[in-house]
Amino acid sequence: MKVGVAFGISEIADPTAFEEKASKFLMKLVDEFEIEGGTFISSKSDTREVDFKDVDIIVIYPLTGGTENALKEFVYYRKPIILFGDSFNNSIAAAIELREYFRDNLIPTALVKSISELKAALLGYEDIKNMLDKFLNIRLGLIGRTSIWLINEKFGLPYIHISLKKFYEYYDATTEAEGWKAVEEIIAKAKEIKEPQREDLVKAGRIYVALKRIIDDYKLDGFAIGCFEMLNKLNATPCLALAMLNAEGIPAACEGELNSLFGMLIVRRFFDKPAFMGNIADYGENHIILAHCTAPLIANYVLRSHFESGKGVGVAVNLPKGKASLLKIRGRKAVVAGVEVLGQERSEHRCRTQLKLKIEEAKDFVDGTLGNHHLLVYVDSEELADLLSELGFEVMLY
Repeated sequence: MKVGVAFGISEIADPTAFEEKASKFLMKLVDEFEIEGGTFISSKSDTREVDFKDVDIIVIYPLTGGTENALKEFVYYRKPIILFGDSFNNSIAAAIELREYFRDNLIPTALVKSISELKAALLGYEDIKNMLDKFLNIRLGLIGRTSIWLINEKFGLPYIHISLKKFYEYYDATTEAEGWKAVEEIIAKAKEIKEPQREDLVKAGRIYVALKRIIDDYKLDGFAIGCFEMLNKLNATPCLALAMLNAEGIPAACEGELNSLFGMLIVRRFFDKPAFMGNIADYGENHIILAHCTAPLIANYVLRSHFESGKGVGVAVNLPKGKASLLKIRGRKAVVAGVEVLGQERSEHRCRTQLKLKIEEAKDFVDGTLGNHHLLVYVDSEELADLLSELGFEVMLY
């Protein structure tokens, strides 16, 4: 195991007073681990002298207080972190402050205060290295911007921003023939096509082709797209393209919501399942209705228009009945609930895919959840909650 080590020391402290302590600390690790770094960090510029891209885990030892602002820069590497603190010079105080910063950025982080605890933590992380690599090594994209009505959307992880102008360049490079070919099989398998005309279907196919090329060119593991802005420019929406991509195994979220995208990607990487991102449209004593105009095409479906605008191509997917989970992620918090999919609803006053879900004490769930959009995923709720807890989320399980 390759371990990166960095020491934090205040800019007003004397480095020579801590050299022996740092040296002894390193000597207790070098026999069992491959050590990189060991540098004193006092300012943000000092972190540029350290390269931890190839280490498996980072150990940060704030030797004094006042080091938090410099040491937080190690968030860049997206590696598991162990903070070592001792009883002197505000070391533990700095470590606790740093721990919360790293956890808020969804980096698994532990605090220890003895060498034996440190070695145990290092070995513990080694045991779950493959799991953490799946979680930490992701490349997300945001095409356009997050919809302005998502007032609770806060996202601290790195992502690639791609402008809608760039998307339109990709779209303009597609042809009508490519668009039709992309959706020809989808059209053939549809139970029914209601509002969309051939022109709408061709545009939906061209959007799909453009998105596939962006995914390949930018090497994205998943993306969210600000979709409503397309209505005026293209007179179309990406609902069908997202439905196709999610069925193919590429997490794709609408309305530019990165938290939902992140949940989709976790479920895909750890359970190999797609997710249906939906609005809570209604609820009763023991049920919730979830609705949206895109859903993974994993069951029979009808091709409709987009609900709010009456434009483009949305989908009404009759997703399978049975046990499932609802998931909502916002920052480092997550809500998980066990549900049962009872069947499809068909109101003309809601988004096109509508599902009635059985959930105990639905009102309590709605009262305690973290915002509107939820993911419906066909995985066990306790397994999902356990995984999220292990990854460092604060989980509330209903």
